[in-house]
Amino acid sequence: MPLGCRTHWLRRHFNFRPRKSLGQNFLMHGSVAQRLVAAVEEFAPQRVVEIGPGLGALTVPLAEDNREIIAFETDRQLCEILHWLFSDCEPVAIREGDFLAADLTGLAGPDTVAVGNLPYYITSPILEKIFETHPGFAGLVITVQQEVAERLRAQPGTKQYGSLTIFCRYYAAEIQRLATLPPQAFWPSPQVSSQALRMTLRPEPPDGVESEVAFFAAVRGAFAHRRKTLRNSLKTATILDLSAEQVEALLAEVGIDGTRRGETLDFAEFIALGNALHRLPQGT
Repeated sequence: MPLGCRTHWLRRHFNFRPRKSLGQNFLMHGSVAQRLVAAVEEFAPQRVVEIGPGLGALTVPLAEDNREIIAFETDRQLCEILHWLFSDCEPVAIREGDFLAADLTGLAGPDTVAVGNLPYYITSPILEKIFETHPGFAGLVITVQQEVAERLRAQPGTKQYGSLTIFCRYYAAEIQRLATLPPQAFWPSPQVSSQALRMTLRPEPPDGVESEVAFFAAVRGAFAHRRKTLRNSLKTATILDLSAEQVEALLAEVGIDGTRRGETLDFAEFIALGNALHRLPQGT
């Protein structure tokens, strides 16, 4: 049965109504679903962890290869529908509950991919949980609002470029745009377009980073006050608590002009800035 027809049949059969409070918008285009599944297949995973399977738009085609699927769903009625839908499919396990509160011990690893259509209001916390899980996932195939996707893939010097961009770059070796989805691709239709992304995650931190803590402190300091110069942003960033002399020593070591703004620094420059912060003597 085509995806759109199956979705509406399930909706009518179970008298299901989407909950706006949970950011529920269900993918209706089967061709897009197949493209996302193909992106998952490129990782050749043994296990898929799905965040918010909804009415099974991705779960159904992913289950065709009989791989293990762990699907986290918060909506109780959707869990009942999914249990009915996959009652004869043993590799699919439906877990009722919040993914953000879930214990991923034993689930993540180099043979596991995470997938999901991520609600706007919890996109960043979900990405943080996935990125910071150890051992890490091999990859990630997600649909997010276009605004978020542009921030994740932004280039230095653009208004979309910020700490979220660098955060994702730290954990993802590659971020590929798979498709742009208009509001009509979902039911009910959101007010904005979305993008589907495929991320290949790093098995190890990026080369050259001496301290993860110092790296992210430098990033947060540089973006603490976007309208200020890098020098002034670093001086006034409470997370750094640096004196004017320390800031000057920091900039001198890395050879970065303090009159630039944080959003002009590329990833390599942030690595250098973080390393210099890590080595900065106290009381300089």
